[in-house]
Amino acid sequence: MSGKPNDHGGGVRQVGAAPEVRVGVLLTRLVFIGACVLCAVLQYGFHTPPAPVWVLRWSGAALFGFYAIDKMLGGRVGRYALAGIKRSWLETATVCIGLIGIAADVIGDVGGAWRVFEVSALLLLLTEFWTLQVALSRRFYKPGVLMPSSFIALIAAGTVLLKLPLAVPPGQSISWLDALFTMTSAVCVTGLIVRDTATQFTPMGQTIIGVFIQLGGLGIIVFGSMVAMLLGSRFTLRQNLSLSSMLQDMPLNKTRSFIGFVVLTTLGIELAGALALMTLWPSNTTLAQRFGLSVFHAVSAFCNAGFSMQSDSLESYRYAWQVHVVIAGLLVVGGLGFPVLSNLWQAGKWRWRAWRDSRAGRRVAVQEPVASRRLSLHTKLVLCTSAGLYLYGVLGIAAGQLKPYSDAYFQQGVTANQHPSGELTLSRVGGVLADASFLSLTSRTAGFNTTPMDEVSPLGRFVAMTLMIIGASPGSTGGGMKTATVAVLLLTVIATARQRARTEAFARQLHESLVRKAATMAACFIMLITTATGLLCLSEPYPFEKIVFEAVSAASTTGLSLGITGDLTGFGKAVIIATMYLGRVGPLALLGVLMFNTQRQELYTYPHEDVMMG
Repeated sequence: MSGKPNDHGGGVRQVGAAPEVRVGVLLTRLVFIGACVLCAVLQYGFHTPPAPVWVLRWSGAALFGFYAIDKMLGGRVGRYALAGIKRSWLETATVCIGLIGIAADVIGDVGGAWRVFEVSALLLLLTEFWTLQVALSRRFYKPGVLMPSSFIALIAAGTVLLKLPLAVPPGQSISWLDALFTMTSAVCVTGLIVRDTATQFTPMGQTIIGVFIQLGGLGIIVFGSMVAMLLGSRFTLRQNLSLSSMLQDMPLNKTRSFIGFVVLTTLGIELAGALALMTLWPSNTTLAQRFGLSVFHAVSAFCNAGFSMQSDSLESYRYAWQVHVVIAGLLVVGGLGFPVLSNLWQAGKWRWRAWRDSRAGRRVAVQEPVASRRLSLHTKLVLCTSAGLYLYGVLGIAAGQLKPYSDAYFQQGVTANQHPSGELTLSRVGGVLADASFLSLTSRTAGFNTTPMDEVSPLGRFVAMTLMIIGASPGSTGGGMKTATVAVLLLTVIATARQRARTEAFARQLHESLVRKAATMAACFIMLITTATGLLCLSEPYPFEKIVFEAVSAASTTGLSLGITGDLTGFGKAVIIATMYLGRVGPLALLGVLMFNTQRQELYTYPHEDVMMG
């Protein structure tokens, strides 16, 4: 079989080669580089490194060498003999840097050179994993398969890393179930914990959790394509098709530019948030500790994860301005979704240019298409729905906190200082509004809390649960039913009440298929919450309110809890793990299946017959 070398940037390609062969080559390379990274991780995975630590070093170096040789020979490993491949200069440089790092250590025993080698190996591991996902999507091309499989792989890898001895304090261990629970919560950006992140994990364990929060928040496909772009790889048509399906049928000519926007937006916003948080922490912390705390919380907030390096979440900083400005700002921006941020950026950029040209007396140059110069219907619905939900949350939670309660309520463990029933003062109203504002934002799948949840009134908990169910916006790092879904259903109800034949919004008509998809996703989400609640009722000896709250929090990937997560039985933890995974991946997979079947033609129709309503 003769092949022609091609530069596809994302993997090995030979004309006429079977998909199984290409997948086999990628699996081989992934095993090489994955084992190499595992050797590097195990080298630092023990509180007291084992004596033959050099075995791990040189095993990793040998595996990296095999990987580099396979790259240069174009995949000639074992029985896989494919044509040569011309790699991008930056990816080739990454391999060479890794080899130079090994050689430098051999010659001069330079410990820092191994850091370069390990970072190079990690970057290449991400690109190979992304390329494998794309190859599998060509072999198994259903859109609903790619995202769930990548999340399973992330959770499995993170669980193994959390089992390393260096991830937990000396003398402690973590069970496989707790490691799986923690990593599922991190990858699915939930925030529910069974072990205190601040005290029961070492800096290495906290770093692992933070990295997987970032990977899970953006999705391994988007994150892998980010790394591939940074390494200079070019996207093939197949890769663009896969990315387009992952980004909800985005036009092919916009996928690369959109990924670039995601890269710059994520890094820029998280870096700005981390710098703004530098002054929040106690004065006795070092500069390195401040930077680590700031980066972790910025990533956790932007990804709507809710993990905190404080045992009481953010209760210690209840009235610190950075919490209400920086953390809340990161929650909002991360929850709006990248499509909305991109649309706002394009429209704002065009209007700024138009204003600048008009001030200078020049004719406004029209270069961008009309769609880039105005806010899309999706953006308008998301912004209006988010603003309405914020006001609903603030008013509802504040009303519940200001309402006087009887002595029977205080006997349940809430003191009069926490819920004073006396006169309303300006300071009390201001504090309640500040708490209600933050809780209204964090209930939308973020999971941070400045107010202890046992101090929140019954009305406040009810409002928080409704906000958790609705969740963030499509294309964001958050979960839930999604604001656009709720907006479409509400507009449909309004149209039906007004006896309109079509669902309309902002002088635009919504297609009937969109309404049916919204109803399907909402129904499936409610079924998930109902099933999880029923299963938890079978195994957990807690009041119904706490069980429902826990199930809603897990399904919506929020992370707020009424204090029962750590005391769940093994079966209860397994239910929450499955609920978190399905709550994060289920809507995406369902949406992919619904979009994939939109072009299916009906071969027959049944006669019409009405049923009674009401």
